[in-house]
Amino acid sequence: MWRRALWLSCFAILLNALAPSISHALSLCKGQQRSWEICLNDGQRLSGSGELDYATFLALTDRSKPQKQTPAQTEKMAMEDCGYCFTHAASFAPPPAERPLLAELDGNRLLPFMLYRAPVPLQGWRASIPRGPPVLV
Repeated sequence: MWRRALWLSCFAILLNALAPSISHALSLCKGQQRSWEICLNDGQRLSGSGELDYATFLALTDRSKPQKQTPAQTEKMAMEDCGYCFTHAASFAPPPAERPLLAELDGNRLLPFMLYRAPVPLQGWRASIPRGPPVLV
């Protein structure tokens, strides 16, 4: 049961990653023009169809002369998000680990007497047993 769920989740992630590329490839096979969309960090969304060359891209995304936004544009962008940008922009990471407010001060504590005078290394100080496959020589 777990294996089926794992494979299903891996397949869903793969489809999420490849769906935009596959849909663009299928639209080109049918003879449709390419459509493009650029989401800028100031909330503006540029879209069009046809070929997007480098000069046009630079002209569209030139931010040396920033344009003023009206409050309606800001609210509109906050309410609707780009479906492709949203998957990596959301907070899918686990919450940060809690850090202690004070550092541990018992780092210089004394250990048992026999730990220092043992004739053979104790279990805690031994090298670990190799767990990998044998090396082919």
